[in-house]
Amino acid sequence: MANETTAKEKPRAEQRGKSARLRATVAILAFVAMGVGLAIHSGTGTISSFGWDYIATVCPLGALESIFGSWAFVPRLVIALIAMLAVVWVAGKGFCGWICPIPYVGKLFRTKKSSAREANERHAAAKLSYERWKNNDAPQRKKLNLDSRHGVLLGALASTAIFGFPVFCLVCPVGLSVATFVLFWRMVQYNEVTFCLLLFPAIIILEVVVLGKWCGRFCPLGALFSLIGSTNRTFRPTVDHDACLRDTKGEACKACASACPEHIDPFSDMGERPMTECVKCRSCADACPASAITLPFLPAKRASSENPAPPTPEMPS
Repeated sequence: MANETTAKEKPRAEQRGKSARLRATVAILAFVAMGVGLAIHSGTGTISSFGWDYIATVCPLGALESIFGSWAFVPRLVIALIAMLAVVWVAGKGFCGWICPIPYVGKLFRTKKSSAREANERHAAAKLSYERWKNNDAPQRKKLNLDSRHGVLLGALASTAIFGFPVFCLVCPVGLSVATFVLFWRMVQYNEVTFCLLLFPAIIILEVVVLGKWCGRFCPLGALFSLIGSTNRTFRPTVDHDACLRDTKGEACKACASACPEHIDPFSDMGERPMTECVKCRSCADACPASAITLPFLPAKRASSENPAPPTPEMPS
């Protein structure tokens, strides 16, 4: 029996590693594209402002801050913002799972103790979600699930309106990561050395490591993505209930929810956080022992995971 369990776990572990490598490759390619643009002066820009010549997209939060700071209608900026909002509406928080460098910065400083604590938190969230589903006790969520990140988002926009420039951009870890890359590139290419090469990484480490759980507690960009993507239905984890072990064998399987870094339960959406927080990382699909989870562009109605009913206990005869 032990050998059979090991045989099942091995391909799942390999798949998890494959998806993690794919996400890391996409993130690296984004920075490579940025480096190529800097090297050949193509105008490809950075993650915060990416485009070609006069056609550019910008960080949605940075664009909003610029609008709030100037209190002026800038057609090019508004068009770029609308384009980025459309991308977020389709991809949801995919940026957080596939391109954002901050999760990788956190991994550099992660200890065995912190990794074990995060795993325990995921398992506890999965257990709670399973109990909710079993007891048919769906959490009472509002249409807009506001938390501390949205407070930071409001503060970022308010401070920009007051001071007339994007204040949060000065401490945004995503922007500082990009700025550090650009400064390092200029040091190599032009031998330009600046104190900011030490200051920017120090601020990033303070925010991501010392404060802890930046993405879930403080990130206004993630808050903005979740608001924009609140109606997102594409590339969502979708459970095939004809294959899921809960439905087919009545097992108390919590593998998908236990693997989710956002504490989401793809099976019933009764996790600590709603499906709108999904970063499309594929961790749930990779962890599923029955390969019952996919992330299609649009889910089929039969495979939808909209709060499936728990099993009804049999009455004694």
